[in-house]
Amino acid sequence: MKPDFNKMSKDELRQYVISHQDDKEAFYIYVDHLKSHPSTKVYSNSLSPQEIDQVITKHLEQENLTNG
Repeated sequence: MKPDFNKMSKDELRQYVISHQDDKEAFYIYVDHLKSHPSTKVYSNSLSPQEIDQVITKHLEQENLTNG
């Protein structure tokens, strides 16, 4: 019986895809997840050091909420 891929975290799904490389369904769900949740953000190069610090702090807080 296959796991419910939609209930898996991104990291869990990634590990599953790595260990079950023949499971195309899991691979496509993982790619769809990556496309719908891009991890790269682009910021203006005119941000002040304080604004950069705020962006990094906010990102780390969100990561803690997601993974914590």
